[in-house]
Amino acid sequence: MSRLLWSVGGLLAAGVIGLSMLFWALERTVLVSYAAGADANPPLRIYVLLFLGLSISSIAGFLALLRWSRYLRDHPGTPQAPVWLLVIVGGLAVAALVTAIATHAAYIRSLSVVPVDPNQGYIAFQASMGAIIGICLVLLGARWAPGYKHVPA
Repeated sequence: MSRLLWSVGGLLAAGVIGLSMLFWALERTVLVSYAAGADANPPLRIYVLLFLGLSISSIAGFLALLRWSRYLRDHPGTPQAPVWLLVIVGGLAVAALVTAIATHAAYIRSLSVVPVDPNQGYIAFQASMGAIIGICLVLLGARWAPGYKHVPA
């Protein structure tokens, strides 16, 4: 159990780092585009960071789903959160994330001088909401992973 907690905790940390890289690169691209107008040409390193963040968070999510579904298959009596709770928590996190992105976009458009450096608090909020969504998806996905309803012979 201790090994499971360490590996899932490490995957959660890697996923949050990947989401932070992803959202930072997206925000930086948007801010540079707004500041420079139609002639914007963000540096290549921003796109590389975006790809790395997407890759890290996707691999961490896949490995977490694999690890958790294997644990559930090996320990079928493990209690889990009800589906309705995971759907509500995930839905609220999606609603908060979409509302924050829309509000932030309207705020950026209202500025006369657009900053090109992303707000770290805003990036942390996006990464934390993305992590909550990812956790709910992993827990829901593990329920329907092949072999979850494993019946010992």
